Amino acid sequence: MRSIPIIILGSVLFAHAVWADPLSDDVSMLRQQVQTLTELVQQLNATVQSQQQRMTELERASAQLQRPVAPATAAVPSTPNIAAQRASASIPGLQAFNPEIGVVADMLGQLSESSKDGDGNDKLSVREIELVFGHPIDPYSRFDSTITFSDFENPDIEEAYITHWGLPGEMKAKLGRMRPKVGKASSIHGDQLDTIDEPLVVSEYLGKEGLFRTGLELTGFIPAPWTAVTHEVTVGTMEGGVGEGGALFGETRRRPSFYAHLKNFWDISDMSNLELGTTYLVGSKDADARFEVNALGLDATLTHYVTPANKLKWQSEVYLQDRKESFSMADDGTRTKFEKHPWGLYSLLDYRLSPRLGIGGRVDYVQPINLNLVASPRNADTAWSGYLTLYQSEFSRWRLQFRHTDFAAGGDDNAIFAQGTVAIGVHKHQLQ
Repeated sequence: MRSIPIIILGSVLFAHAVWADPLSDDVSMLRQQVQTLTELVQQLNATVQSQQQRMTELERASAQLQRPVAPATAAVPSTPNIAAQRASASIPGLQAFNPEIGVVADMLGQLSESSKDGDGNDKLSVREIELVFGHPIDPYSRFDSTITFSDFENPDIEEAYITHWGLPGEMKAKLGRMRPKVGKASSIHGDQLDTIDEPLVVSEYLGKEGLFRTGLELTGFIPAPWTAVTHEVTVGTMEGGVGEGGALFGETRRRPSFYAHLKNFWDISDMSNLELGTTYLVGSKDADARFEVNALGLDATLTHYVTPANKLKWQSEVYLQDRKESFSMADDGTRTKFEKHPWGLYSLLDYRLSPRLGIGGRVDYVQPINLNLVASPRNADTAWSGYLTLYQSEFSRWRLQFRHTDFAAGGDDNAIFAQGTVAIGVHKHQLQ
């Protein structure tokens, strides 16, 4: 009988040993997890304290940098100010206040039969370098400027204007020196053209680099029930005159000119779109206050993607004028007759053979404004051009062009152009 309690006691001790080991393992595991979590919390706490200390130091440095400096010590900054500047320069967030800067360089080689010593004739040159600055002023406005340098001209401010959004009716305003929305080719930068040179009608009427003047411009959209077609209206006023070499208006700046432009864009299909534009300009041709010149411009651009990599573009533009005075009287009484309704046009066809190679041609016809109809053998300048473009990337482009010109005053010219264009930095109109 004594053996039964011994057996029972042994069974209990055996069962306790069997069930005790798993419980002991669980407790040990929980202790390890608690210890790990404790170490992790301590590390996070140390990181938060370090970050808080760093933020405090940066706030002190920023506050010291923004503190006004007395005039007596402005010329020689003290050591704490220099330290504050270095500290603030290390703050990545302050980089957002730096302006966007870009550079566009346009190198040109030209060979011509013309005996005139014109800009760029028979030489290699840096035709233009654009130094571009821009940055948002606030959520509603932005400032952009373009300063140009050239082998032939002094440094010049080509653009310096403020763009403001959020006006009533979702309108946009521009104020300053800019390229107004007049026509198609004149309203874009030279590096966005499909050819090396400006079309003859643009260079003879508006200027050899297009039209850019100081003025005020308002742009808005006309609401329409359909979404395939959009209508954009632009109205503006600018100082008198036109670009370099242009003859549309006179040279007096204090007599303002006015213009309006209507742009209609139509998505014909997923592969084709059409843009139609109408421009009206009115201004003075001399120093008086009268508006003697009215001009109408029409432009059309058809773009069709034969394949996603092959694009065909057909672009044409025409300008018609009405000038109140069609003759001039010399001191000796000789009367010279000029064209009262001069007009001109160009038509361009461009085809992208591949993403990196393009080919195209352009035809020009323009009646000069100051053409003596009695002495001139022709009534217009005519030209045709062919060109080949290599798109190395969106920041580098190479182009070769041939142009034959017959002049209204007599004679002709053959010219070969070679162009290299590169863009670096932040540039809002990348090479097309």
